[in-house]
Amino acid sequence: MNIFGAVTFGSLIKTFLPGLVWLCAFGIVEADIAQYRGYESYVLKILGNSSQASTLLIIAFPASIFVGLLSNIIVFMGLNDWLVRTPFKESNGELFALHAKLSQMLRDKSWEALGLNDDGLKRSFNLYTDPEIILVERIGPEKLAYVREQYWYHLEFQLNLLISFCAVFLALVVSAFLNGAFDSAGGFGRLVVMIVGYGLISLWLRGAARKNYARHVAKMASLLTAVLTKQEEADDEDA
Repeated sequence: MNIFGAVTFGSLIKTFLPGLVWLCAFGIVEADIAQYRGYESYVLKILGNSSQASTLLIIAFPASIFVGLLSNIIVFMGLNDWLVRTPFKESNGELFALHAKLSQMLRDKSWEALGLNDDGLKRSFNLYTDPEIILVERIGPEKLAYVREQYWYHLEFQLNLLISFCAVFLALVVSAFLNGAFDSAGGFGRLVVMIVGYGLISLWLRGAARKNYARHVAKMASLLTAVLTKQEEADDEDA
């Protein structure tokens, strides 16, 4: 994960918007705690003051990016593997195998160019060498960034948004409990509606993320194919 990718427009949006949703969740939680403990909410107090509210909005921009980056850490610590990559391997086995084979072919070509013969180094080379980094040298960072921005950035955005919406959902449920929204006869029905609503949003975001990941892998397989065939043609001309 490249945290400095936020300087590009696509990365900025995928980082900023989920971070802003997280900040909204924090604000709701702070107001809930203030209500429970019996003191005035700092967030509501600042928002009620026009001069302080403008300062808060200015601070919210970098704060959203920072929180969005922290959310990205959560995504790449395991959420991406759990919700997207592992299910993709199970449901798109042939595409995954194709991408893995093409990646290995690029490693093999690069290993041959190095002229090394140590088997231990070869195992480490296959294990730790990233084909995408090799592609950067072959095609340039702009083309690789273009391919990644088509689907990969959307995937990150959707997963970040999914967990940020989870925080908002929990904060709203707690707020509803504190305000007695579930105490009346229709309280259970309201809770069910909230759970079903969030569940549908989560399923939609998860499905979109999986589809974008499959498309990204397909694009990367196509890019690997283009690089490998171009190199093979160059080798034939040299021969």
